[in-house]
Amino acid sequence: MSLPQRSRWTRSVLHAVFALTGVTHAMIGPLLPSLTRTFHLADKDSGLLLLAYFAGSSLGALVCRGNYVRVMAAGFAGMTLFSTAISVASRPLLLPLYLLLGVCVGAAMSSVSLFAGRNFPATSASLLTLLNFTWSAGALSAPLLASQLLRYSSYRAAYAGLAALSFLAAMACGWMLTDATETAQGTISSTRLGNAEFVVLFAVLAFLQVGMENTASVWLTTYVLRVSAAGVVKAAASSSLFWLGFLGARAFSAAILLRTRMDHVLRAAIVLALGASMLLISSRGLAVASVAMVLLGAALAPIYPLVVAASMARLRSTSDARYVLAVAGVGGSILPWMTGWISTGTGSLRAGLLVVPVSLVLMLLGLRAVHGTQARIPLSSHER
Repeated sequence: MSLPQRSRWTRSVLHAVFALTGVTHAMIGPLLPSLTRTFHLADKDSGLLLLAYFAGSSLGALVCRGNYVRVMAAGFAGMTLFSTAISVASRPLLLPLYLLLGVCVGAAMSSVSLFAGRNFPATSASLLTLLNFTWSAGALSAPLLASQLLRYSSYRAAYAGLAALSFLAAMACGWMLTDATETAQGTISSTRLGNAEFVVLFAVLAFLQVGMENTASVWLTTYVLRVSAAGVVKAAASSSLFWLGFLGARAFSAAILLRTRMDHVLRAAIVLALGASMLLISSRGLAVASVAMVLLGAALAPIYPLVVAASMARLRSTSDARYVLAVAGVGGSILPWMTGWISTGTGSLRAGLLVVPVSLVLMLLGLRAVHGTQARIPLSSHER
């Protein structure tokens, strides 16, 4: 097989398996009402499951060292095992199983991104943007698949199906991908920041963005169910609107960022997300909530892949970016859990969802600090 053919084949496999991690990651929210009914969970109990899963995904990023193909294959093998276990587990086992599933999903997701950065360094920004578009497509399909499954079955059938697909992904990674050897890369010398400072800078941005993204995605089905007359099936399907906006924005963000400064795009996206989140929280029916979900998804979409690509361009090696990915996972675990904790304490999920606009305000302050360091993040791979 020629090098261009191998490259195209490698990219195809990466897109396929990355889409599966998007499905698995986003499936938790739409399946949460089914879990809640089965085990009579309060919001704080559901939030604890989310905390365990997202904390596990954060830990999974930290194991991504050495040969990323091996980490990838092991991650999907673990997803096979623990998805199967969740489909038959009793309530006492749910917490540790969600933690372990999160570790495996986090390892698989992070190793795909790091593999792309190591093996396609010249085009990593564009490749990561396209990979995250594919991930978003998988995430978008999750609530649609869940809504159909919940018509006839429960969360158990969904996790059994995810286990089968994860097994195929593990086989594809192990047999069809080959990792390159790690090479050192210098940081861009036009700024005053060193390697450690860049890790912290990008980690804070990733923490807030992933935390908001996970909070919105996992609680939207439950929120729509409570603020509207929609049933469980319709609520699960309506939450796909968030991913529809998310997917659409990622489809166009790569082209926009070739022509527009990144700091302008980030500020505009955050302001739009802030308005959308407040509209969502104040909504009293499905129509307004639907508009807010589309806008919120579109606003949050461009941020994460650019943070990851920029960190890979600036840090000494791609493996250093695992700290950014890990801290992002921490935000993804803490903020959804905090939403459930606040909701239970106040008796209002609206109050819990205030986590999103508060995080957006903090991100605006963080971007102001970034501007103060004169640390210019590259707009595209062509600027490296």
